[in-house]
Amino acid sequence: MTIEKIQIAKQSLKDFLGNIKGKTCIDIGSGSGIFSYSMYALGAKEITSVDIDPFSVQCSNYLRSKVKNPERWNIYQGSILDKKFISQFGKYDIVYSWGVLHHTGNMWEAIKNTASLVNASGIFFLAIYNKTNSSRFWLKVKKIYNLSPKIGRKLMDFVLFSVMYFIHPLLSSINPLTKLKNYKKNRGMDPMTDVKDWLGGYPFEVATFKEIVTFLNRIDPNFKLVKYNKVNPGVNANNELVFKNVK
Repeated sequence: MTIEKIQIAKQSLKDFLGNIKGKTCIDIGSGSGIFSYSMYALGAKEITSVDIDPFSVQCSNYLRSKVKNPERWNIYQGSILDKKFISQFGKYDIVYSWGVLHHTGNMWEAIKNTASLVNASGIFFLAIYNKTNSSRFWLKVKKIYNLSPKIGRKLMDFVLFSVMYFIHPLLSSINPLTKLKNYKKNRGMDPMTDVKDWLGGYPFEVATFKEIVTFLNRIDPNFKLVKYNKVNPGVNANNELVFKNVK
C-alpha cells in the first residue's frame, strides 16, 4: 500500500462525497481496507469496515494497526446478506460499497440491505457492474477461471492483461505505458490486481444504470440520485452512483 495509492483513494472519496470530516461511515466489502483507511485519514467520526473474506479483514486490521488501532475504526467479518449480522449496526451518514454487491450471489437483496444502513439525510455510494451484451460471455469465463488450476488462472491473467494494456492500446495508437499510468490515477488500484479481481469475481451479476436507479426508488422513494459516473453502453465496468436520503 503506497502513499500514492492512498492519496488517490482519498481524492476519489472527496470527488464523490465531498467533506466527510465528522461523518459516520460504513464500508461494505472493505477489501484491502484502503478506502476505510482513507475515510479515517479524512477525519470521519466513525468508520465501520465489513467484509466476508477473512483475508480482507486481516488487511483492514493491518492498516488499522498502522494508525494505532483507533477506537473510532471497527472491523467486522460477515455477509451483507445476513440480516441478523447487519442488525448490530446502526444508521450511517455515509454508506459506501464499491464493486462488491454484484459478487454476493444475490445482488438486489445485497443492495437493499446495504441501503437500509443509510440514515436520514445520509449518502449511499455504490458501484455495480454495467450490464452489456457480453455479460453472459464473461460469466462463462469467470466460471472457467474459478474452476481452473493455479497455472490456468495465471495464464488467463496474463492474456487479459496483455490484451487490455498492450494490444488494445497499440491498436488504438495509444502508448501502453500512458494507459497504465492513467489507470493507476483512477482509484489508486493496481491494474494486474484488478485483472485478477475481474476474472475471479464470481458470483457475478450485472445491472444497467437505469435498473439500479429504478430499484432504489422503488424500495425507498426518498433516495435521490445526486451524483454519478455512468459508463458508456457496452463497457464492462462499474457504474458509480451516489444517492441521498432526503427524508
